Amino acid sequence: MKSENLNSFNTLSNLVGKGKNLVVQSTRMDFDTNTYISELWKRSNGEWKKFKSGDSNFSNPKFGDKENTIFYIKTNRTVQDKSKSKKTLSSIYMQAGRSVNKVFEIDGSISNYLLSADGKFIYVTSSEFSEEFKNIENKDSEPMYYENLPFRFDTRGIIYNKRGHVYKVNLGTSKFNKIVDGDKNHIISIGSLVESDKGVVFSYEKYNSKGTMLEEKVGSLEAKKINEVHSKGSMGNLFYYEGELHAVGLRNRFDWPTNTAVLKLSSNGKVTFRHRTFDRNVVKAEVSDSILYFLYEDSGKTLLRDGTNNIDLIDAEVTVKDFAFNNDKIYVIANSFSKPDEVYELNNGQLEKTSKANEFFNKKVKTWDCEYRRIDTGKSKIDTWGIFVGKDKPTILNIHGGPASQYGFTFFDEFQTYASAGFNVIACNPRGSSGRGHDFLRDVCGNKWGMTDLHDVLTSFKSMKKLMGITNRNDGIMGGSYGGFMTSWVISHNPNMFKSAIVERALLNWETMVGTSDIGIGFPEMYLLDDMEKNINLYRKKSPITYASNIKTPTLIIHSQEDYRCPVEQAEQLFSNLKRRSVKTAMLRFPGESHELSRSGTPNHRKQRFDHIINWHKDNLN
Repeated sequence: MKSENLNSFNTLSNLVGKGKNLVVQSTRMDFDTNTYISELWKRSNGEWKKFKSGDSNFSNPKFGDKENTIFYIKTNRTVQDKSKSKKTLSSIYMQAGRSVNKVFEIDGSISNYLLSADGKFIYVTSSEFSEEFKNIENKDSEPMYYENLPFRFDTRGIIYNKRGHVYKVNLGTSKFNKIVDGDKNHIISIGSLVESDKGVVFSYEKYNSKGTMLEEKVGSLEAKKINEVHSKGSMGNLFYYEGELHAVGLRNRFDWPTNTAVLKLSSNGKVTFRHRTFDRNVVKAEVSDSILYFLYEDSGKTLLRDGTNNIDLIDAEVTVKDFAFNNDKIYVIANSFSKPDEVYELNNGQLEKTSKANEFFNKKVKTWDCEYRRIDTGKSKIDTWGIFVGKDKPTILNIHGGPASQYGFTFFDEFQTYASAGFNVIACNPRGSSGRGHDFLRDVCGNKWGMTDLHDVLTSFKSMKKLMGITNRNDGIMGGSYGGFMTSWVISHNPNMFKSAIVERALLNWETMVGTSDIGIGFPEMYLLDDMEKNINLYRKKSPITYASNIKTPTLIIHSQEDYRCPVEQAEQLFSNLKRRSVKTAMLRFPGESHELSRSGTPNHRKQRFDHIINWHKDNLN
């Protein structure tokens, strides 16, 4: 796979089923328009047919009360000149057979929607400009006046002037009213939404009383009043199971890092674990025919489990992304290390492919499979993957972000592209990663930060390289976010080990991150287990910038201009240090992109990023 193949495969999401039908959202890059094309595919009687979307994007499909009634969000795909565009319209459409009708439209962004149990209404959550900001004609030149932190949030942009609302839309008359007013209730955003016997229950964010961070809450709307069900936690994916409200998330957001779990919320705000002894990270949960199903991460896999009967429904080296029900059958979106997304029917624990979303890509583009080992490092056992290109080829060590995330048996364009460029690829899940339980996740906290994980990364890399029989000693290292931290940490503590490095969207200085990151208040204490004002030396001791003067490795620094998670000042500090000392270095800076550039940035920027990465490693490793 090469960088020009990025637009050749489809990413599937939002799988839904009803009766004998399935609908799935398919998204791919388009280099010509530098946008993403999102379409809907419907499977009926074994055949997949595409909805005609024209210049629009269709997303988030849901079935109505009948099998032939499908709702979806429609947005304009065309890239517009922001200086000329006054409105950003989002709409919900209903399609029944050949009849297509617009149900609801706003000047803003539709976050989600929910069909009522009786099929007569839909509840719509939105993000819109605040009342006082909405009528300002030239918003880009308006000075920002804010009193709270964060005033901006990664991928969401400036948030102090945004509000979240809930609308109730009558499907018979198309009349609607705003049942949750974000302006009046000071709600910055709304997450999950579920219908209850008395109204709706939803998760939402608003500033805490000090104005120092966003506080996540769960509230119940009854008689136009929001009753707070729970606060201090971090919960989404609300649903009812056995007559009680449930969610996926954390009881207390400051419990992080730990597993996200299926939680039960009582009416008095008490929160308990649904599966107390299940020591894995839950990704998504849903109830069908009184059975609770959920996806969870396990040692590089993401699997589907029957949570009512405590049975794994699949045991394969795959990543299951979503699931849906069609009569008495279960369908999933899944991918593997060398094959991108497809829809599969789950039959007695086996996956039977039903879609052909990436058939053309699989036939035309060469991909690479992996070697997998669980390596004993002497202090831990670490899941490690490798792509073998040749024993005399250079090797790139990749380090994931988080650190509470995982590499694994998933189709990853990065690994495929680097292998096709002629590099052996090695990656692992060191302590601090998800998929191995609570204790494993927390084994990098406090003084262990940069210690246990460093040991795991380097030991598993050396062992995997030996197991794969690689003799070439020209090694490169790279990573983004936490992976960027670890890359810079490695080359500053082991300056002669690697001949090429790429530090991307990195956490480099805890001290300045506290004051500039959108999660600067909260996240550092969660991992370092101390407050900066009380222990400034710990923050400096655990910052790669403190040791940057040791770096000799040729280093490319990649960052996005609008990265609010690890702000660009982090990268500037490292670039300045290396340049002053005449270390071979360059900075690649992407305008208009966020922390998520490598995953959801504009197509042309993603291609350019790959080309620079490959050229840098080739220049320094060959």
